[in-house]
Amino acid sequence: MARLSIEILDAASGIMAEGVPLQVRKIVDGEWKALPEALTKNGGSAILGEAGDIDSGGYFEVLVFLGAYFDSQGHDLPQMKLVDIVPLRFGLEPDAGDVGIRISITPHGYNAGFVTGQAA
Repeated sequence: MARLSIEILDAASGIMAEGVPLQVRKIVDGEWKALPEALTKNGGSAILGEAGDIDSGGYFEVLVFLGAYFDSQGHDLPQMKLVDIVPLRFGLEPDAGDVGIRISITPHGYNAGFVTGQAA
């Protein structure tokens, strides 16, 4: 059963980022369809989609709410955050198998990559 997952490292604090809000969408019949929202758990990971949502492939978007996360961690950020909501938009081929997104974050930037064939 294929999965789409994410793993987030809070590089500013040197910990896995627990409690990062995530929204996931997929284009279905030309329209964005919302998939269940997620929140990273202990270990900084979350499942973003299961086989029924990802086996058919398509275009996806994950919104990563970094500003909300860093606010909850007590960082003193300006009202106009340099990095707030990060959209990750990507396409998956049908039956791509497990796909993991790995992202390293700070209040001032991020670095993201994808791992195929295994979940993050």
